[in-house]
Amino acid sequence: MFLQVYKMGSDSDNEEKGSCEVCKSVAVRKCSACKLVFYCSEAHQQEHWKEHKIKCRPFEEQHSKELGRYLNATRELQPGDVIFSELPLVFGPKPHRIQEGPFPCVGCCRLLHDQMCEMCPGCLWPVCKTSCEGLKIPSQHGFECNVLRLKPASDAKAFLDFYRFDILIILRALYLQKANPKKFETLLKLESHFDKRGPGTEVYKAVQEKIEVLEENYLKPLKSYEEETGQVILPQVSAELIHKIYGILDVNATELIEDIDAMILYPTASLLEHNCVPNTTQIIDEKDNFKITFRAAMTISKEEHITAMYTNILWGTAARRDHLLETKYFKCQCKRCQDPSELGTNMSALKCIAGSDQDPCGGLQLPITPTYQNGAWMCNKCKIKLPEMDVMKFVHHLGTEVDKIMTKSPKYHELQDLISKLQHFLHPHHYLLYNIRHTFVQLFPDRDIVDENSPEIWLEKLNMCDDLIDLTKKIDPGNARLSLYLGVLLNEKFIAQFKLLLTTWNKPNQNLYTNQIKGDILNTLEENKRILIYEQKTNAGHKLIEVVNGNEALFENWKRENGQ
Repeated sequence: MFLQVYKMGSDSDNEEKGSCEVCKSVAVRKCSACKLVFYCSEAHQQEHWKEHKIKCRPFEEQHSKELGRYLNATRELQPGDVIFSELPLVFGPKPHRIQEGPFPCVGCCRLLHDQMCEMCPGCLWPVCKTSCEGLKIPSQHGFECNVLRLKPASDAKAFLDFYRFDILIILRALYLQKANPKKFETLLKLESHFDKRGPGTEVYKAVQEKIEVLEENYLKPLKSYEEETGQVILPQVSAELIHKIYGILDVNATELIEDIDAMILYPTASLLEHNCVPNTTQIIDEKDNFKITFRAAMTISKEEHITAMYTNILWGTAARRDHLLETKYFKCQCKRCQDPSELGTNMSALKCIAGSDQDPCGGLQLPITPTYQNGAWMCNKCKIKLPEMDVMKFVHHLGTEVDKIMTKSPKYHELQDLISKLQHFLHPHHYLLYNIRHTFVQLFPDRDIVDENSPEIWLEKLNMCDDLIDLTKKIDPGNARLSLYLGVLLNEKFIAQFKLLLTTWNKPNQNLYTNQIKGDILNTLEENKRILIYEQKTNAGHKLIEVVNGNEALFENWKRENGQ
C-alpha cells in the first residue's frame, strides 16, 4: 500500500514550464544559471546564448572567512532589474509548536480556524478541502501522507498534541534524499550553525523534543515497514542529521504570514548577505508554486554585495541586532547599525529628561557606540550619560505596554493618548511609535467631533502623512521591505489632498492653490502605482492596488464633473 501511494506521483508532474526563447514552443529546459528563460532543446539554448549571456545571472558566489558564502554583482544593476528567480527547495508548515489558535492545512499551509475541518482522505490530518492540490504533490503532502498514516488518528488525545504540524517540514526535507539527491546535497551545504545549537542550549532541547515525537510516532513504524518490505524509504534519519536540518531551516528559511502559515527554504536566496538597508526586494508568487523573485531595489554597482533583510526593518538597532544574534548567530555591522541616529531617523532616540519643566534640556539620548554591547548613551546637547542596560530596560517596559494596547485594536482616542504619553520620553520617530502613528493616521480625523469641511483638519492629516512618508523612505530608501506601508501612507495622503481640494474648490482666491493640489494628487497616485508595481502578486498588494485604482477613478470623475 505504501509503495503504491509512494509512486503515485513525482515532482516532475509539477515541473515548471515556459515558452522556448527561440521557437516559442512549450519547454521545461531552463537556463541553469539565471533560471529565467526556457528552451525546448540544447540546440536552441546554444543558438540563443549570444543574446542571452548579456542578461544571464548577474551575480557570482564568493566566500570569505567573516561572511561565509555570499553573492557579488558581476555587473551594474538598476532598480527593478531581476537578479534571480527560483522555486522552493523545501516548503511546509513552520517548525514551531502550535499551542492554540489557527493551524495550517497540510496541503497548502492556509490557516484553518475550526477543528471541525475536512481531513485528508489518506492520513486524516486537517486540510482546507479534500481537493487541495498540495495533497497530491510529493514534495508537499504527497510523501508525508504515507508516513503520517502509520500512526492512526484514533490515537489522538488532544487535537494539537496529536497533530504536530511542527514536524512536517522535516519529513519534507528528509524526503529530498529519496526524491532528489542533488537537492538534498544542496540543502546540506547550507549553513546550520550546528556548533552554536548543541546540547545545553534551549534550541537543542526544543529540537530534541521534536525528534523524540518524530522517532516514536513515525520513524520507528517506518523502519519496521522498511524491514518488512525490503524497501529503503528514508536512508538517513539520524538525530544529528535532523538537528542539522532544523538549524538550516532556522538560519536560512523565509516565513510567510497573512493567510498562509509556512516556512520556505530557497537555495540561492539563502546565500544573500544581511544588511539593515537591503539593496534587493523580493516577491513570492503563491500562484506560481511559491516562486521567489529578487530584484534590485536600488542601483547595485559591479562587485557590490547583494543583500537582503533577515530581521524587522522597523525595529531599532539594539532590537535588530539582538534578534539577528539570537536567530542567525551574527552581529550586524551595517552602516545603519553603526550610526547612532540610524541614518538620521532617530528611530532609537530618547528625549533627554535632564533639566526642569521650566527649562528642559531638549536634547536626545543616543548610543555612543551602537554596535558595542554594554556601552553608554549620551545626550547630544547636555552630554549626560546613561548606562545602556538602564535604557534597554526602560524601552523594553514601554514596548511591553505598547504591545498590550495594540493587540486590543485600540480606538482613535486610545491611540491619541498613547502617542501623547510616549512622546514625553521618545523621539517622535522612535520605532515604538511608528506602527502606532501608522495606524493612527488611517483613523484620523475623528469623524464624530470634527468638521470635515475644515481645510485645517486635512492639512494636519497631510502633514502627518508627509512626516511618516519621509521617515519610511529614510528607513527603506529602495522600497525593499516597506512598499505596502508606504502605499498605505500614500493612500491616506491622497484622501487628505482630495478632501483639501473639495473644501477649497471654487472658494475666493484659491485658484492657484487648488491647481497645485490637483498636480500633487496626480503625483501621489503615480508614485503609489510605481512603488506597488511588484506587489500585485501578493494578496495585500493586490487589494491596495485596487484601492489606488479606485482613488484614481474618483479623481478622474471629479475632474469630468467640474470641467477640469
